[in-house]
Amino acid sequence: MVAHDHRRVRTADAGVVGVNRGVGTINNGMARPRGRRSRARGVLGFVAAVCAVLMLSTAPAQAAQHQDANEYAIWNFHGANGFWNIDQRVQITQKANHSYWAMMWEFTATPGNGGYMGLQTDGTRFNHTTGDTAIFSLWNANAGRGSCGPFGGEGTGLSCRLAYAIDRQTDYRLRVWRLNADAGGQWWGAWIRNMKTGVDTSIGSLRVPRNQTLLGVPSNFSEYFGTAVACAKVPQSVAYFTQPAANAQGNGTYRYGSTYERSTRGRCTGGNVRLVDLGHTKAAKVTLGGR
Repeated sequence: MVAHDHRRVRTADAGVVGVNRGVGTINNGMARPRGRRSRARGVLGFVAAVCAVLMLSTAPAQAAQHQDANEYAIWNFHGANGFWNIDQRVQITQKANHSYWAMMWEFTATPGNGGYMGLQTDGTRFNHTTGDTAIFSLWNANAGRGSCGPFGGEGTGLSCRLAYAIDRQTDYRLRVWRLNADAGGQWWGAWIRNMKTGVDTSIGSLRVPRNQTLLGVPSNFSEYFGTAVACAKVPQSVAYFTQPAANAQGNGTYRYGSTYERSTRGRCTGGNVRLVDLGHTKAAKVTLGGR
């Protein structure tokens, strides 16, 4: 089970890989969570837009995509906002096909624009392979380093994607970190760490407009984006998201911590979010699907 042991790593440890050129624009096919309302112009206002754009479906073009099968966990940083780093751990104890488990955020300078990172089953990558995938995407990104390429549809930006096996017995640390700025804008990097092996993997680095230097309060979502099924037939998945923390200070400590606030669910799925005590920390247990 997930334990609380966020350890700081230097951004240089993950390395930088070359840009994947010539991949073309992807018109993403994720289900839109209709009827979502914003939370004080915060994260939930961005949720609907991100979820409509930034995921890929591998279902046949002629098959209708399922809509409104999503569950969100909302966190409270008690007034703190504007972070250069956010870390969070996730363990997916029950996988389901065409499902996605993510941490997402807005930029404080541009409410409604931000990004997300996480793990996806049946994800489509830029080398045209599919399977378990780690994803990092930013709205309005203008350059990338890694296996990255553009997305299109309702908005534009860049997404980095790589094959990454999801082990139900392992928890993973998601990390987004502000990097350097250059004449073209502000760079951000994302890493995923296997807490069993201690290996950090760079998902990629993306550059956004220069004013996007701070992250807002994050939230989480679990979503089924596969072929449309009856609402009671959405495949069930279970994920544990620990309390996110921001601005690593070293030795597993952070400047800002959070507590669980509430959850919201889409209209065409079963599921629930429960706060559970893991001993060293607490986590939102997000169950999606089923009755």
